[in-house]
Amino acid sequence: MSFYKKLGIKRVINCFGTYTLIGGHTFSDHVRSAMDEADRNFAWLWEIEEKAGKRICELTGAEAAFVTPGVFAALSMGAAAVMAGQDQDKMSKLPDTTGMKNEFIIQRPLRDFKYDRSMTIAGGKLVEIGCEKKGCTLDELEAAITEKTAGFHYMAHGTTGSFASKDAPIVPFEDVIELAHRHGLPVLVDAAFQCYPKDGFKRYIEKGADLVAYSCKYFGGPNTAGIVLGKKELIETAALHSFVGQEGGPGGQLFMTAEPDRLHGSVFRGYKMDRSSITGAVASLEEHLETDYEAIFTEARAKAAAMAEAWEKLLRVKTKLYDTGEVPEEPGRISLHIILEKPTDVIDKIVQDLMQGSPPIWTSREGNDLVVNITSFRGLMLAEPKDTETIISRISKALS
Repeated sequence: MSFYKKLGIKRVINCFGTYTLIGGHTFSDHVRSAMDEADRNFAWLWEIEEKAGKRICELTGAEAAFVTPGVFAALSMGAAAVMAGQDQDKMSKLPDTTGMKNEFIIQRPLRDFKYDRSMTIAGGKLVEIGCEKKGCTLDELEAAITEKTAGFHYMAHGTTGSFASKDAPIVPFEDVIELAHRHGLPVLVDAAFQCYPKDGFKRYIEKGADLVAYSCKYFGGPNTAGIVLGKKELIETAALHSFVGQEGGPGGQLFMTAEPDRLHGSVFRGYKMDRSSITGAVASLEEHLETDYEAIFTEARAKAAAMAEAWEKLLRVKTKLYDTGEVPEEPGRISLHIILEKPTDVIDKIVQDLMQGSPPIWTSREGNDLVVNITSFRGLMLAEPKDTETIISRISKALS
């Protein structure tokens, strides 16, 4: 009996995406092997992080890198590093930022998901500039800088079509960088899913970003991991604010005999990682940068064509293939839309029924279409080949 079956957990057929609530993505043999080795062997966590960061720098060209428990944690620790630096007295007082520069300027149209609350965990304060509909201007950003300003937050994905800020004008990244650096302020970038096209790992660093965070689940890594790249001093300081920094950082081998004043007073003790999450992050990045995504897309198009042919024949419905590049903000997505002449609440019920079925199939609705994603919006294949016939038959039954 499988462990899922033992616990009564249903295996999901994923035609939805690489989202947190479904556990991100599944692992390749390369990633699983790297994680398994770490699971089976003890190692000093600071050394794992140090060597992992070095390898990530080799792959991306960054000055420094660190593996974190996700993007939210990366930005939280980055904000702490900006505010408190390596001053152990200040570090131990966080999230009390009395007497510190603690304000981070953000453009209102870039607050769609509120993930930027990460900047407040260690005591930072967000200063919203502009309007979600009218946008933001460079002059407004500059006028917001005060003696309390610690830095800028920038959401790399831009405005989001499903929110009120759709099409609102924003200040481009390049202009934010120039303004911030002219005032001696750092820019922290949430680039969670800017991993495909692959130049996303260099785009912001090369333009001068001080810290950039990526989520590993979007390129086949652990749902529990992220990587942060950036300027050497800032990344090394952020590392000291991590849970392993709390235990002495580079001096951690002497942790059990260290004097209390030699330890770093991190507020992020609870943001822990396993050895395997760190090695899995590196292995997934290695594989991602070597992956032939055109081969994946060719396979995905063939799978979509087989599904479309079956449903058009069995159900006499029309389908539409959404290929890579048709939706600019989703450059890796290949999806099949089943065009249904039904009210949206009826389609929502179909989506729910598929999710509650056996096995559960996760799909979604866009307008009056039932959407079957073949790849994620960053190019990862979703459902396994063995599930194709099940997807065809279950959806055929649901729509009959």
